[in-house]
This record gives sequence, C-alpha cells and structure tokens, in this order.
Amino acid sequence: GKFKPVMNADRNMKLAFDIGKIPRNINLDAPPMTGVEYLHRVVLEKRTCPRVFVSNIDKTKYRSRQTLTVDDSNGFICARPGFEPDPDWQEEQLELFSANKTAMFDNRTNLKGKFKRRDVPRINKCKEWCLYCLGSDKHRLIYREDESEASVDTKTAEASEKPRMGDVVCEPNPPLLSIMLYMNQKRLAKLLSYHIDWLEEVGFSHCQGEWLYALLVGLEKPLDPDTCAMLRSLARLCSKLRNDLTSSDHEFLKPLNLILIIISECFDQKDMSDKFIDNKVK
Repeated sequence: GKFKPVMNADRNMKLAFDIGKIPRNINLDAPPMTGVEYLHRVVLEKRTCPRVFVSNIDKTKYRSRQTLTVDDSNGFICARPGFEPDPDWQEEQLELFSANKTAMFDNRTNLKGKFKRRDVPRINKCKEWCLYCLGSDKHRLIYREDESEASVDTKTAEASEKPRMGDVVCEPNPPLLSIMLYMNQKRLAKLLSYHIDWLEEVGFSHCQGEWLYALLVGLEKPLDPDTCAMLRSLARLCSKLRNDLTSSDHEFLKPLNLILIIISECFDQKDMSDKFIDNKVK
C-alpha cells in the first residue's frame, strides 16, 4: 500500500521511520538481533537523557587570559515575578497546541473536503495581507501614507472608480481553516515574517495573536534556518512586549506567554524561555 507518514506526538514532526511500540518484555541484556531491536534500545536510552543539557563551567578560571569580552545575550527578557506562565496552564496549553497540530496534519485531506479554499491576497501583497488580517485601523497605523502623496485633485478623485486602500473600511479576518489548510510552508513563513514586522510596528492585538497561533500550528519541523531565526525574533519581541505590560492582570499577558512557550517547547528554542538559567542570571 501507499506509505502514509506518521506524526510523532511528542515532537510534532513526521516520523522518518516508524518502529512501532517497544515490547514490554524486551531483554536489554541480550544483544539486538535486528535493526528494529537496536532502534528500540536507542529510543529507551534517549528517554534517560535530559532534553537539554547545559555544562556548568567556572568562567573565573579564564578571566586572567581574557582579551575580549563578547555579549552573548540572546535578547530574551525574563518574566518579572507574577508575569510568568502558570505551570499547570502551560502544560494544558502545550497539549492543546500539539493536539491541534496533529489533527491538522493527519486530517488535512478530509478537512479540505469540508472547507473550500477561500480567496485571499497573493502572498507577495504585504499591504493587502495587513488589511485582511488586522483590519483597516491597524493598516492605516502601519502604512501611514504621506499627506502630499495622499492628497489628490478633486476631479481626479471623482473620476477614479477604484478607492485607495487607505479609504477602505475592513474588519480583521480570522485565520480560518479555509485559509490555513491551503498554505504551504513557504507561504506560512512569508506571512509570519509580515506579522513580526507588524507586531514590532504597532504592538500586540488579539486578532494578531490568533494569526500567530494559527501560523505556528501550520509550521512543520525541522525548521529551515530563516524560519528558525524568525521564531527567535518573535520570541524576543513578545518577551519585550510582555515586559512592557503594567499589570499581571493585563489581557495580553496570557496570549504573549502562550506564544513564548510554544516557541520554546514545541520548536525547541529552549534558550528563549523563562526557565533557561542564563536568562535568569542576566
């Protein structure tokens, strides 16, 4: 039959080779007799290893020989007391994200049968996507038209049948399945880059949080270097926006924390985390 790729629920990645469940009565004292038995032992050994290991180096030994000081900060800002995510809430949200990701991957063909492709802007139309995702109010803030360019002759304006984009009133559109199911990885990454630029320009909003979450659900691992760099930029930006919040009851705190824990835990950017020891020291 036709090979069907399987998702690894723990890592949200396509399994290159499915070795099945490890037998409970496996004899670890006996040498493996097949390649699959050997891989079973590799998996068991991996489970005993920490997911992240950081060496503890005494840097004071090298200070006398140090000729250059390099700032190795990753730009991530740790949460202030009371602003970090609750561990139980974090675990619940990560499980939900993983379930959404797996469901979208496993049922893509069936879902496409239920949700027909929706008309959206071409992926290279950044301004049109801004209007579509964030609405006309945010669009005007981001793409401020120069007054001299925006002013037109009255007769010319009356003769024109097409309104300028700045004059269009548009509400934000949510990231529906009829959109996300039909976006390949290249388009997802491109749209993600737009959202990071907009986030830096005008700050966070709930409608943009929905789009960022949907884009992260659609992204597949392994990440290419450019997409990985974008996620790290997004984490740095979200940590800064979180640090600017004035209250731990702010409505944006949980959405920002959600994006941060997804990038850290689900996309393996462990140093972009409140738990990373170097971030706490700095």
